Amino acid sequence: MRVDLEAELFSAAGRVRQPHLDRLRALGVSSSTIARLGACHPPFGVVEAEAMSNGTYLPGEGEPHIVQPVFQDGDLIDLVAWRSADPSRWWSRTGLGWIIGHDGPLTGGWVDDDGLTMHSTPLDWLRSGAAGVCVVDWDAEEVEWLRCFSTIRCDSQSLAAVLRRRLSRPRPLPRIATMEVRHAA
Repeated sequence: MRVDLEAELFSAAGRVRQPHLDRLRALGVSSSTIARLGACHPPFGVVEAEAMSNGTYLPGEGEPHIVQPVFQDGDLIDLVAWRSADPSRWWSRTGLGWIIGHDGPLTGGWVDDDGLTMHSTPLDWLRSGAAGVCVVDWDAEEVEWLRCFSTIRCDSQSLAAVLRRRLSRPRPLPRIATMEVRHAA
């Protein structure tokens, strides 16, 4: 079954009420960040969600969650849901998104002269003014792309440890074949 992420995001954004905004501000997210992100697309929404054991969620049942969009190459590819009471745990809608704050090639505007800034949670990313990135799927193959940075600044020791462990995994070599032409003598 195809998931209409855009419809789900706009529906979730329509459920946002003043207490939700007040809660985010109390958690350190500025009104200017919400407004700036909202100029392009809904920056977040609220959905009742049931967390599944495979790391995804189903909307419609369960407790209220904040949902944030995940974009890639200008397309909405996933939604990430988390609870404000425990922002260190999140679930994705499709399992396709791997990072929040990145929407294009690695040379895009999500890095600065000092390298890449990485945040531990989607909430931390919002608190930062939506600067840098937040990896939401450490098992995604695309995480390997982070190796191209000479410097990655992590917002916590625990995030640095996760990043170090993930990038220290052995990388399998591809099958290498030769295409030499043999000439008979």
